[in-house]
Amino acid sequence: MNEPIRKLVRVDCDAEHAFEVFTSRIDLWWPQSHRRHDGSVMVLQPAVGGIFAERTAAGEELRMGEVILCEPPRAISYTWYPGAVTAPTTVEVRFFDNGDHTIVEVTHSEGGSGLGQAWPHRAQVFTRNWGVVLPAYEQMVRESLRPAE
Repeated sequence: MNEPIRKLVRVDCDAEHAFEVFTSRIDLWWPQSHRRHDGSVMVLQPAVGGIFAERTAAGEELRMGEVILCEPPRAISYTWYPGAVTAPTTVEVRFFDNGDHTIVEVTHSEGGSGLGQAWPHRAQVFTRNWGVVLPAYEQMVRESLRPAE
């Protein structure tokens, strides 16, 4: 098995809020540039068996994965079909309270994807994509904590 991708971000809130923004508010922060359809809605249902999907304006649901572990507000793990060959890769997100902030750790692994020797190349693509997605998440957390004007 190849080495997984690991990314860490720090957000200035408790783990409960960080988890809620990551899951229930995913449509507000997931970048438009990382969606297949303009005007789509992203859905991540925080429960085992819940879906991770993009819903088009026409109502078509593009499933990107399924939640395989959900322990609010500490962890969520889901399968990830985009870029897979025979089976999905796996994304695990952990939330660690650290005083006045939370460390969010994302581990994206080969899982049962069948990528094998193709994993290092795909891992580079996934790494670049997380480099866009996670800053958008961090920004949404910051904005969600601002006092109403």
